[in-house]
Amino acid sequence: MIKTINGWRAVFALMIVLFHVGATGLEEMTWAGVSFFFMASGMLLAMKHPMGELDAASYRRFISRHAAKLFPLHWLTLALWLAATAILGYFAFKPFVLALNATLLHSWSLTHAIYFSYNKFSWFLSTLLFCYLCYPLLARWFMPLRLRYKVIIIALIAILDFTLLAGTDDYSRTALYVFPPVRLIDFVIGMTLAHGWKLLGQRIGNSNNGTDAELLAIALLSAMIFTYQANSKTLLPWSDAILWWLPVAAILLVSALYDKREGFIGKILASKPLQWLGNISFEIFMLQGLAALAYNYLLAPIVAHIGLDYAYSIVSRDLFGASAPGLIVWFILPIDILLAWCVNRLFTRPVTRLINRI
Repeated sequence: MIKTINGWRAVFALMIVLFHVGATGLEEMTWAGVSFFFMASGMLLAMKHPMGELDAASYRRFISRHAAKLFPLHWLTLALWLAATAILGYFAFKPFVLALNATLLHSWSLTHAIYFSYNKFSWFLSTLLFCYLCYPLLARWFMPLRLRYKVIIIALIAILDFTLLAGTDDYSRTALYVFPPVRLIDFVIGMTLAHGWKLLGQRIGNSNNGTDAELLAIALLSAMIFTYQANSKTLLPWSDAILWWLPVAAILLVSALYDKREGFIGKILASKPLQWLGNISFEIFMLQGLAALAYNYLLAPIVAHIGLDYAYSIVSRDLFGASAPGLIVWFILPIDILLAWCVNRLFTRPVTRLINRI
């Protein structure tokens, strides 16, 4: 495990949850975070499973093992979502949509009501499953290419994406945002980074720690955020992915190159609190909708009964400098983290141990 990448997992997962529950100013970090998760998956797989030789048996083993990492958590969160909505009285039974969701095929639909059905964050697992299905083939046919050819292929795809996304409306962009072949590009970029890591690692050696490189990568991300904020109307069609490929790639490459030689920022990311959050970041992402339900129907009435106006004035404005609705964020996020920790400890870990013994 590369601790800095695990720390970045925690940072981006928290940013995504905060954005979804209403915190402002985090749109760019959320978009960058989604690209980060797909790119990191491709990079780490390419570093761990080169798969130069591919036969039917090895392909089946790889797919079954990685699918087993996705489906149990998906089915658990789906069951919890169905139970919660049934108890709350707004469960909608749609057999076809439920079947697509349960089999992680729903992100292939271009219909909002399907790819965001039930626990809407499961689209990520649906698209990631497709990346896993493609990985052995990409490792066999794409990874042996020279780095320059890989970069040329990605550049051509970027130009194609740039052209296709120009002028698209919000609905179409959202559909493409979750569509598996589109996100496969992020995944392939991550695989290419593994090639770059191997070549650059030989040149850099053990000469220094990564503080300067870490600052440069963060500066690149910050520059892109400021550029987008200053030109949001112009850059909006490409805000979901293309804009973040370069800064996210820099973050991942620096994290891998300076593994165990982290600079100042890397040491913060490798700290125990962020490592703990990184270890449950998958669950944090998947359970944020359930955390919001728990707040809305369990905690909000209690907070209101103890004097919501007073709570807003004391907690929200005085401590956080936020408007009153911003208080919701500071309730939902702890609930989400608590749920994620419980699911990770009581479900994910035992299931993982069981899979590893098979």
